[in-house]
Amino acid sequence: MKIISTVSHMTGKKFAVAGILAGAGLLLAACGIFAPAEIRVCPRVSLLNDAEKMTAYRDGPGRDLTDVLYEAKVLDVNWSCKYLKNRVRVEAVIDIVAQRGPASKGGNAKVPFFVGIIDAGQNIIAKKTFSSEIEFRDGRRRAGVREEIEQTLFLKEGEGGGDYEIIVGLQLTEQQLKQNRGRR
Repeated sequence: MKIISTVSHMTGKKFAVAGILAGAGLLLAACGIFAPAEIRVCPRVSLLNDAEKMTAYRDGPGRDLTDVLYEAKVLDVNWSCKYLKNRVRVEAVIDIVAQRGPASKGGNAKVPFFVGIIDAGQNIIAKKTFSSEIEFRDGRRRAGVREEIEQTLFLKEGEGGGDYEIIVGLQLTEQQLKQNRGRR
């Protein structure tokens, strides 16, 4: 590591001016003008591991490769937050991609996904399911969509955004969940 040190020499007048400025700075700091701003933490937004991908099959008992309508996956989740008095607004961007399978007859993929909120005790306090339609234009096999979700959390006295977590995932059937867990 390279360290650069700089030494400067002060004359009597410069030293007096620097002393006055330093004293004024200390007075202002004591008044709170230069006090650091309160640090407000955003709720964490997480992708639920077992709910990051899904395979949709055509109706019927078959579950091999020829029965796949489409496969979908949450590619990315980004978020930001903004505090407003006793609440925090979280804006999340969820990128979902899908690929058509051999059983697809050219229709769009309707991909269900959810957004849930858990508190510090890991209790689910809210959950909502959405449906994202992914259009395969011009005969393409792969397509994607960007969903923008906004959640507002009302905070109790002494709470902050860090006391909550927002969970995102694809809304799976029990069979799809078992399939995902079996792929590990």
